[in-house]
Amino acid sequence: MTYTKLIELMVTQKNKLSELLESLKLMQKSIVNQQYENYQETIDMHQKILSDIRNIEKDRTKIIKSLIGDNKNHTKNNLPELIFKALNIKDEKEKQEYIFLRNEIAELIKEVTKYNFQNMYLIEHSRKFIKDLVVTLYGSKNQKILDKKA
Repeated sequence: MTYTKLIELMVTQKNKLSELLESLKLMQKSIVNQQYENYQETIDMHQKILSDIRNIEKDRTKIIKSLIGDNKNHTKNNLPELIFKALNIKDEKEKQEYIFLRNEIAELIKEVTKYNFQNMYLIEHSRKFIKDLVVTLYGSKNQKILDKKA
């Protein structure tokens, strides 16, 4: 039962990370195409997806802590073995399913991180461009226009 719940949480987490990745791609397109409304929608989507991921991760962590207890000797590499031992899982197919899912989640996280970094880069350089443009057009004394909140 616990193993099934753990796998279900991981599948849900993988799906949510896929949604997040797609919304980051959409955000990037919105930034490049200067579509402010779409950009704002992606931010709203991110907040909901991230909240869902946070809740899933809390549940997953709770299950893992209940399985391995206060074992401080676990590392990223031996955690699966501790889980298998705690659940008395000897079937190689179940072990491979868990490890495969874990690796898929790790790859999705790498992709999400990459797109997030690219988006941050685009936003920062857009801000710098606007700042430089205002200074060029209006002079440095009028730069306070940029400091006002909308």
